[in-house]
Amino acid sequence: MPRIVPCIALLLCLYSCGQRSSQTESATKTDSTKNVSTTETARPDTMCFRQVIGRDSTLLQLVIKDSTVTGELNVLPFEKDRARGPIQGTLTNNQILANWQRSGEGVTQSYAVVFTLKGDAVTWREGERIEKNGKWVLKNPEQGYEYVLMKADCP
Repeated sequence: MPRIVPCIALLLCLYSCGQRSSQTESATKTDSTKNVSTTETARPDTMCFRQVIGRDSTLLQLVIKDSTVTGELNVLPFEKDRARGPIQGTLTNNQILANWQRSGEGVTQSYAVVFTLKGDAVTWREGERIEKNGKWVLKNPEQGYEYVLMKADCP
């Protein structure tokens, strides 16, 4: 009997150490979950838009963090020269003033583009362009073709 008491005491001691370890792991999991959700709320907002007319497609992905906008614009006409490239800009009152590094026909050029967010859509105009200070801008911003892309699931 005198040997049983120390054995029981040792088992209780080991059992209580195991409980502390589980409590520490549980607290760590809870804390790491809190950090993940905090990180998720700080994550930039990503939105995708698409327009399909016949076999022609236009795809736009916007990543918005505060007033900074980045993303990708792809104009993909069927059996014609395609234009693709990254965009960078700033968002003010649902309008994005952006620079599009347009690559197409073997050439990369800087295009000024003004996107307007309207509910579940984004619009911008395209038309005759002239070069100003190393950037291609619309000759007459009120004229030309107006793209209207509707919100879509991001790939």
